Amino acid sequence: MASNLAVTGNAKVKPATKRQQKRRAKLKENKVKELTFETTEATFAELQASMATRAGLGEPYTVTEYMNALVREDAARLKGQIADAQQYPCRQCGKTLPEGCKGAFKGELACLHTPASWKLLIPTREL
Repeated sequence: MASNLAVTGNAKVKPATKRQQKRRAKLKENKVKELTFETTEATFAELQASMATRAGLGEPYTVTEYMNALVREDAARLKGQIADAQQYPCRQCGKTLPEGCKGAFKGELACLHTPASWKLLIPTREL
């Protein structure tokens, strides 16, 4: 005798699966983006030490908390650096950053983009 019920998957959904579904829905609703990146063991150790030190006597920051704080702090610092640079128009085109000549004279010493871009660079080390 054939059954009229269609089987569409496992009828027993595990609680962990439900939690993950809710978590993913909340992340999507809040437009949260997930990032992954590689780092060396030494840099990761520096990260862990910084997270603990910056937390003071409290629990160390999570990587997510710490990275979000660093991004916000850097964005504020960059905004200030651009505001400082806007006080001085380019000797080449007469305009200010961040737009200026849109890089038409970039590389020439008289162009504001040249020294400003050097100042705005974040020093990095190769992995």
